[in-house]
Amino acid sequence: MFFRILRNDLKRKKIMNTVLLLFVILSAMFAASSANNMVSVYGGIDYFAEKAGMSDYIVLTLNENGSCPADDAIKRAKSVTDTKKEDIIYLASKNLKKDGKKYVDFENTGLITSIEERQLNYFDANDEVIEEIPEGHIYLGGLLADESRTTIGDKVSIEIEGISKDFIIDGYIKDALFGSPYMGNPRVLMNGRDADEYMDKDEVRLFHTGSIYYIFTDDLKALKQELSDIQGALLSIDTSVLKMTFMLDMVTAGLLMVVSICLILISFAMLSFTIKFTQAEDFREIGVMKAVGLKAGAIRRLYLIKYLFLACIGAIIGYFLSIPFGDFLLKSVSKRLLLGNENHVLIGIVSAIAVVAIIVLFCYGCTGSIRKMSPIDAVRNGETGERFRKKAVITLSRSRLSSNLFLALNDILSKPRQYVSMLVTFTVCLLLITMLANTANTLMSDKLLFLMGTTDSDVFMASTERIMETMGSRDEDTLRNIIEDIEDKLKENKMPGKVHVELMYNIPVTFDNEKIQVMMQQCKDTQTTEYVYSSGMAPLYENEVAFTRQILDDLGAEIGDKVTMEINGEKREYLITATFSSFNQIGKVGRLHQDVPVREIDAVSAHAFQIDFDDDPTDEVIEERIEKLKDIFETQEIFDKAEYVDESTSSASTLNYAKNLVLVMAIIIACLVTVLMERSFISKETGEIALMKAIGFRNRAICAQHTLRFASLMVIASVISAIMTIPFTRLVCDRIFAIMGAMSGIEYKIVPAEVFILYPAILSIAVVAAAFITSLYAGTVRADALGNIE
Repeated sequence: MFFRILRNDLKRKKIMNTVLLLFVILSAMFAASSANNMVSVYGGIDYFAEKAGMSDYIVLTLNENGSCPADDAIKRAKSVTDTKKEDIIYLASKNLKKDGKKYVDFENTGLITSIEERQLNYFDANDEVIEEIPEGHIYLGGLLADESRTTIGDKVSIEIEGISKDFIIDGYIKDALFGSPYMGNPRVLMNGRDADEYMDKDEVRLFHTGSIYYIFTDDLKALKQELSDIQGALLSIDTSVLKMTFMLDMVTAGLLMVVSICLILISFAMLSFTIKFTQAEDFREIGVMKAVGLKAGAIRRLYLIKYLFLACIGAIIGYFLSIPFGDFLLKSVSKRLLLGNENHVLIGIVSAIAVVAIIVLFCYGCTGSIRKMSPIDAVRNGETGERFRKKAVITLSRSRLSSNLFLALNDILSKPRQYVSMLVTFTVCLLLITMLANTANTLMSDKLLFLMGTTDSDVFMASTERIMETMGSRDEDTLRNIIEDIEDKLKENKMPGKVHVELMYNIPVTFDNEKIQVMMQQCKDTQTTEYVYSSGMAPLYENEVAFTRQILDDLGAEIGDKVTMEINGEKREYLITATFSSFNQIGKVGRLHQDVPVREIDAVSAHAFQIDFDDDPTDEVIEERIEKLKDIFETQEIFDKAEYVDESTSSASTLNYAKNLVLVMAIIIACLVTVLMERSFISKETGEIALMKAIGFRNRAICAQHTLRFASLMVIASVISAIMTIPFTRLVCDRIFAIMGAMSGIEYKIVPAEVFILYPAILSIAVVAAAFITSLYAGTVRADALGNIE
């Protein structure tokens, strides 16, 4: 009997049950895909490092006259248990050409690695280890593994110190060391015989080579202290920090997980509403079943069977849909990471089962009111006839609103509990979209320029070859000559200005018993007071220094303490006067006073050359000059402030992808909620609709009234989201920026037309359209249905 009743119920309420099934499918799909993706990404970084054979500590050096300055220090270190060394050739963007012209611009130094000499495993697009590469062929990694920059199958040439060879790009690699866009170093993987042809050239071996040391240890803290004296290390980083460079991928997955959780909660809220509504609509059936002797427990079991059936069907479909949906969400991440999730089937099934269990529990809790129903409810149309307060909140006689708008607002105000779930749904959808939009806009604005460790300038020009020329020279005037050459070209082209560049130095820092290497920034052409600090005062004297909070935590020091730094072979004490935030080195950097006598040729890295024009031009003039400078210096790596931030973080495009994905999902969810609720209202208000038709209301007036309910809710949701968007963005994204190194001082860029107009308008149009189309069903209700309670 139960199954016959169930079959008839499913046939009789096809639309309601179909919408309910869709929400179950969405809940299962979001739950399974989100759980799997979080395990894949968060566990995938460790999995990637393990499969690649990553060590505990990595040191990258620039050879001096063909010899590596780190060899002796690493051999002396007692905490080293094993070491692997990978010889590399440094590559500038000018060395990579196609048809005689520069193939692609890149800011940071590139590396050429021989496949035979590799000490890590590199993976292709199919996650297979690359064992061999034919002569004349190469694989690209890092920033070059990007379809928007390079193309598989292209024929390119690499020319270094007069040695030029042609290569065909066979594909992209997944590189556990430089694969993150946060690292910014391109890698070229080639056949060993091709690499030897460059290495055999004395000029290449002496001035363009370096080494990567993969160091294994049982005592990382002791190792850092023993290796802190290595001079000229371009990079010294432990694996835990290296994994943080993939944090943007984790952040993207985490944001999508937050979105999925919100959508799951929305789905469950709609399920709860649907169950309660169905139960209220079935007052006749419940009353009759009680009249013929069925107990409340038996009737509740009937509902449990129905929703268990729908939940199982929806969970099965949702689980299978979660597989391609999860792959789609991780599309951008899987290009860089070797994702490992050996339990994805089990996690998906467990997530789907959890959805079924929650739905059944929801159903059991929502059907508790069946015990209060009596057979007489079947006669009373489900109402007791008692009401102890007036129903209307606003009065028609005192209102200047049209009748349709008045009825719509009165319905919302008279029964707020009936509309609160929709209001929350629309508000959450808008908040998720605007939060991602605010974050992406901020990452593409100049508001984060201070986190790059630079001053405010008109133009930023990245030039790998000029920086490498400085780092590989023994002439202390090299950098000054380069800057003067740039200034002369500016003057020749009638746009005079001053040029400076931020240099980075690896310097050992000691406090009490702690000794670590710190990447210190300095520019001799600026003042320390021109930079932004979180607390304390800018270093005003040569013996003062500032660090990020992360460095102070590693040292166990605070503002006012003195640290010892060794510069040019001389150890001196420096007073810590301030802390600041930075995206550089995942937030682990310091700043020297401009008068500290470090040698510019000892720099291990540098930012872009900064140009400040003498005539203080407008933004429009700056844009025109940037285009001219690209032609003058034959490079595309020239940016304004906002473009430089975007290029440095390499993250805005990823967040824009996530934003657009969430926008589509939000529209789908909002439309489904609208269809469900409007269809429910028509079914519940059949008597009211029939009465309105009997007294002369036309179908279009009734459709307008129902549509205006949802339009009004969208207006309210838009106002609420506008008020909450900044606090909500800070709540979620401040923690994300903190992981990237910015502990404080973030000012978000809000684009009013986008956040307050565009996205609310898009969602409102979708909701209103769905409401109007669904409200047309009210046309099937006839005036004689007024007294029909069959």
